[in-house]
Amino acid sequence: MERPDAALVMKLLLVSPEASCFLVPFLTDWGHEVRHAVGIEQAGAMLRGVEGVLVACASAASVEDIARLSTPEMRPRPFLLAVVPAPVEQMPLDALLAAAVDDFLVMPFEPAQLRMRLEWLARRRTAGMQATQEGPSSRGALERLSAIIQTQNEVASAGLELDKMMWLIAERARQLCGASGASVALAEGDELVYQANTGSSAAHRGFRLKLSQSLTGMSILRGEVLHTRDTENDPRVNVAATRATNIRSMIIVPLQRVGSTVGAINVSYDDPNAYDDLDVRTLELMGRLLGAAMSNAADFESKHALVSEFASALSALQQSQQLFHSFMNHSPVLAFMKDEEGRRVWVNEPYARFFHRDVESILGRADTELLPTEVAERLRKEDLHVLSSGKPYHSEQMVPSLEGTTYYWLNHKFTLRDAAGRKLLGGVILDITARKQAEESLRRSEESFRALIEGLPEAVFVHREGCLLYVNPAGLDFLDQRSAEGLTGTSLLELIHPEDRRAAAPVLEGSLAGSRTSMREVRFLRAGGQARTAELSAIRVLFNGEAATVVSARDITERKQMQARLLLADRLSSLGTLAAGVAHEINNPLAFVLSNLGFLQEECQLLAKELPGERLREVEDVLRETRHGADRVRHIVRDLRTLSRDEGEQLSDVDVCGVVESSLGLVRNELRYKARLVKDLEPVPRVRASEGRLGQVLLNLLINAAQALPVGQPERNEVCVRVRAVAERVVIEVRDSGSGIAPEVRDRIFDPFFTTKPVGMGTGLGLSICHGIVTGMGGEISVESELGRGSTFRISLPVARV
Repeated sequence: MERPDAALVMKLLLVSPEASCFLVPFLTDWGHEVRHAVGIEQAGAMLRGVEGVLVACASAASVEDIARLSTPEMRPRPFLLAVVPAPVEQMPLDALLAAAVDDFLVMPFEPAQLRMRLEWLARRRTAGMQATQEGPSSRGALERLSAIIQTQNEVASAGLELDKMMWLIAERARQLCGASGASVALAEGDELVYQANTGSSAAHRGFRLKLSQSLTGMSILRGEVLHTRDTENDPRVNVAATRATNIRSMIIVPLQRVGSTVGAINVSYDDPNAYDDLDVRTLELMGRLLGAAMSNAADFESKHALVSEFASALSALQQSQQLFHSFMNHSPVLAFMKDEEGRRVWVNEPYARFFHRDVESILGRADTELLPTEVAERLRKEDLHVLSSGKPYHSEQMVPSLEGTTYYWLNHKFTLRDAAGRKLLGGVILDITARKQAEESLRRSEESFRALIEGLPEAVFVHREGCLLYVNPAGLDFLDQRSAEGLTGTSLLELIHPEDRRAAAPVLEGSLAGSRTSMREVRFLRAGGQARTAELSAIRVLFNGEAATVVSARDITERKQMQARLLLADRLSSLGTLAAGVAHEINNPLAFVLSNLGFLQEECQLLAKELPGERLREVEDVLRETRHGADRVRHIVRDLRTLSRDEGEQLSDVDVCGVVESSLGLVRNELRYKARLVKDLEPVPRVRASEGRLGQVLLNLLINAAQALPVGQPERNEVCVRVRAVAERVVIEVRDSGSGIAPEVRDRIFDPFFTTKPVGMGTGLGLSICHGIVTGMGGEISVESELGRGSTFRISLPVARV
């Protein structure tokens, strides 16, 4: 324990009506030499050499006996400090004054209050002795010290009202220092806030300044006493501010609380050089007084936060015992007091009702008579620890009753003394059984919630402030992840395609919290880099006891692909209708053009003898080129008619491997100089298809594969044709090792008239016609491609029914 300054250690006479007094341990721990007298009679013979007398008054009648201890012939006279029981109204204050009592304390009180009073009385006594020796100037200091002690008494009666204490000390400082204004300012972050102002500074209450922009702030930051005798000539001072407030000189003392500087007290004057060293020392003492009062208030609040309501109620209701009991009996807490043997000396009615007894029948009983043995022994150990240490004790306990019911208690135990000074154990108990049951219910609810989302087929992600907390098994499959360890703690937004993050952010950030959000379609990136499309929605819930966002992601990749196929089929169907009309309109004039071209060629041969050879060749070249162009138009018309599926060809059972062999025979010469041909044709069932149309599709795919390969490297290039049975379908694959197809091209590759070939090398109808033929036979056609590694076209047809 911290010991006082040597100058404050005194020889004290403690007068009490009993042989033992609870004040003795505190006084000796603080370093004082203590003589103990039982009663006034014995004390009268023990006054010599004593510097101070503490009288513990058991009743109002004993106050009158204190006058017998007043010894005017002793110089210096020992001070008298009376400790009186509550309520104060029963104490004859005039008797205290008549007995020349210097100060008094009302029980109950904190030890720190007694220590503070003793230190101030010691300082006043020392100052008085100095005044006697040094003359009038020291007597002026003594008068100030007496006024400061009186202020300390007033502060003690103000309780824990900090605003009242700050104003009171500021006003007394202004009066004692003869200043025009006084202020108390507290630091809040990097600002200074004026909390109490008197005199000419009264209008400044609530003002805020930067700590670094004022002399008061400088005093707080340095923790030093600062003063300026003339603000006009002090470079540290903000002259504009002091002129505006008419301040010419000032003293600033920092306020210390629990070892740190929390603010400052200052006095200001209208004139320069308006203060002396005594004013500086006076303000320093006032600053220490306010700092100590603030520290006591903060210490009291931190140590007794749990029972502050009851402590304040006890203090307020001490004047009315009946009102106090009424308050405690209507309180929801269980309150009790035990003596040092563990017997209950007071309980409130809720405490008695908890044990199904009345108050009278529970007084005098120990824990062993009310609780199971093992619980009683545990509680007794706690009680003894609190009684021996004097420190409050907090605990949360499971307490079974004698009937076998389990309760949960939140305990707060502390020591106190009665009017006779006997040590007691006080306690308040909150029955938190309902809260514990609610927590258990919440835990079970969260376990059920976790079990539910783990069984969902949809991907579910739980995140808080952007960080993933949980991913269900479906979510791991969706992201192609083996475990959640690599995902926990990462940002869910990073798993979404960069182009879709802006759309997903409002859902993930919880801006739509409070109800389930509307669906958002976004693309997620799997472990291998592939994108999967999902419908995203979110809702705010409690997860592990804290608010979190649960995000549901429904995989709609296949549905989107199906929608794209349906859209393409609908587009091709519309284009097929258009193509049929266009083919019909072009076919008739085209037949006329081709017929006339044939006639002109025949006529040119008859006129060959009449025209010069060079002229004849020129005409024949023009006719040949015109015929070639017309033939191209005729082929386009034929493809358009194929696209319209207007031939009405009947489907039959087709041998797929035979059609593949026939198609390979037509392109074998073209492939020979470009690539190796690999065949993997498994025996498969027949399919329901058109043999001619299927051959047309395969021929188109083989020619495209050959054109995708570079010339002159047949040993490096490869075209592979594979046929296999999968479930109730036959799958035909045509794979090449060419340059591949870019993603933006792959999405449009089956669109009519879309081509990447140079002008004149294709119409863009080939793959669209293939798509129409395959889907018309009840099949599917798709492509997989990777730039630089080639492409694979896959045809899937249903097996023919036997």
